[in-house]
Amino acid sequence: MGARSETDGSDPDMEKQQPLLLPSAADQETPSVCCKAKGCSCASPTAARTLALVVLATGALFAAQLVAREEYLLLAVSASQLLSFVVLTSLLALCALPDEEEKDGAPRRLLAWARAAGGQVLLWSFAMALMVSMALWVSGTTPVVVGAALFGLALAVVFACYAELVHSLWPDE
Repeated sequence: MGARSETDGSDPDMEKQQPLLLPSAADQETPSVCCKAKGCSCASPTAARTLALVVLATGALFAAQLVAREEYLLLAVSASQLLSFVVLTSLLALCALPDEEEKDGAPRRLLAWARAAGGQVLLWSFAMALMVSMALWVSGTTPVVVGAALFGLALAVVFACYAELVHSLWPDE
């Protein structure tokens, strides 16, 4: 009773056993709206949301720590770094703007691309500004060698963030 044949292909028990982070066959057939309105370059939407939550929570905790210590100048420097990273990554995203080959539905696809690219730009810009600001804050109270090493590590993270942003904007290349 209720047994399915092996040729049916839609066994609900097997669907429950699939890992949550791997895209299912149904997800691969319909392209998600990410950057170029093709398949998303992210491992999964869950991974991107988790990263965004980690970055936002860390940023909020760092800002609260700066306010508690009355480090308003460093808070202003962090905000200016965020603004500069947003501007630079937005210019990079404009270079990845998709071509309007088909006029049918092009504004809708362009809007979907802008929404996805805007989210990526804000996420990676905030992550980069957070790393550089935290490295600058810590390096002010440590020996020069330790501060330089921490700042070098922060720059390595910034380069990794840029690489991930480029990969998400140009997933096919």
